[in-house]
Amino acid sequence: MRAGTSHQPSSQLDRAAQYLRMSTEHQQYSIANQSAAIALYAAAHNIGIVRAFVDEGKSGTTIKGRKGLQELLRVVESGTADFDQVLVYDVSRWGRFPDTDEAAHYEYLCKRAGITVHYCAEQFENDNSTTSNLLKALKRTMAAEYSRELSVKVSVGQRRLAAMGFWHGGPPPFGMVRQLVNSTGEPKLILKPGEWKNIDTDRVVLMPGPPDTVKTIQRAFDLYTKQRKNRHQIAEILNREKRFWGKTCWTVEKLQWLLTNPIYKGAYAYGKHQSKGHVINHLPREQWQIRERTFPGIISEKQWAKANEMIREEVKPLVDSEMLEGLRRLWKREGKLNQILINAARDIPSAVAYHKHFGGVNEAYKLIGYPLPRDYSFVGPIRTCRRMRDALCDQICEQVRAIGGTAERRPGPGVILINGNVAVRVTFSTGRVRPTYLTLWRLALGNQPTADILIIGRIQAPVPSVFDYYVIPAYSQIRGALHVRAESGAPFLQLYKFATLQSLIEAFGRCPLPEVS
Repeated sequence: MRAGTSHQPSSQLDRAAQYLRMSTEHQQYSIANQSAAIALYAAAHNIGIVRAFVDEGKSGTTIKGRKGLQELLRVVESGTADFDQVLVYDVSRWGRFPDTDEAAHYEYLCKRAGITVHYCAEQFENDNSTTSNLLKALKRTMAAEYSRELSVKVSVGQRRLAAMGFWHGGPPPFGMVRQLVNSTGEPKLILKPGEWKNIDTDRVVLMPGPPDTVKTIQRAFDLYTKQRKNRHQIAEILNREKRFWGKTCWTVEKLQWLLTNPIYKGAYAYGKHQSKGHVINHLPREQWQIRERTFPGIISEKQWAKANEMIREEVKPLVDSEMLEGLRRLWKREGKLNQILINAARDIPSAVAYHKHFGGVNEAYKLIGYPLPRDYSFVGPIRTCRRMRDALCDQICEQVRAIGGTAERRPGPGVILINGNVAVRVTFSTGRVRPTYLTLWRLALGNQPTADILIIGRIQAPVPSVFDYYVIPAYSQIRGALHVRAESGAPFLQLYKFATLQSLIEAFGRCPLPEVS
């Protein structure tokens, strides 16, 4: 409770909602402790708590997954809130957002709706004074820095444990089980799916799993390295023998993962991926942390090395002219073409590879003069959108770099990483004429944000040209699919509509530091 504040009791209680957040289940700031402190504050300030919004076991660095805060903001923005204050234990419980402006934005949404946010354990009044705003900004920065430092310490600790040969995080790979060991390395028990260690000094290592899955793995490697079967044939054989991947059938992608995973020769590869915001980067093999002979191997190192050499030769970079020539040979040999024949042929890439290289198998058919079995003209608008999306992504990257920022294309359709920490996704929507002769555009926003900023360009028919753009940040909480008309629409969407992207691009410019004389 703050010092130096006193309130005279009145017969009418102010109505408030409390927001509670706890990151882990064994944290000193438990939900009960926060609720008790807020209750004392409410009693001293003549406030009645009418609702509670709770996020248990949720990180404060993002709003994603925090259903309590999302519901609070939804109620506030809908205008149906039956309270005019929100009580939070302290600034860090509101969030430890890396960008402190995000925490301020969510508080502003409440303020705009006439609802005040109070931080009960802080030593300042959240009254919009200069002192209050400075202290609040400092607290938010401290909360974000604490999270950043903790993330660094956790990463270092995880890498140290991985270097010692201990498995951590996630279920075991196919064919392996998690063995719990004590602090001296003595085995204790096999952890079942969903079970976790309950003693901090215990550790987890991997061991070969059930005999039938071990035999399936050995069978796959033998078919590939000894009998020289390709991955399509191996998948067909294993599925026919009912040697499944858990409860699912084998595919060429799963087999590539299996044949290249060093875990099956007993090595532990850690740090394959790096996440930043909504973007997950797949790191090259030379940046992995690999510890050889960590676990009992299912496959010998010699056989694993041979399989990897064959995989590298099989998935080597493809040349368009060679792919088309291989398709002509298959046409001449079989007298027809289809995706089944393409996938079964050993001397040409898969149908997926043709799709990625040429924008579709039918496009490859056209290039070699193969007659299409039906009219695929309806695919044209989809490809037009994809071409315009890629062109716009390149244009955004060039313009951001031109004003001093950084921008690069990332894996995934229309994904750009700007200034190293902002993920932007670009997509287009084509207008459709309804029976009432009214043109509507569908804005597909999804149920969960896939980037920090979503750009949707509306294409004007019949000439494929951009009508305008909707620039929607993830923190806007707009989800689902919306249909908008040419000139009108929901008033709240007008905030996100732009004729050009110039103002957005300028926001990513980096100002040079002034020279010190």
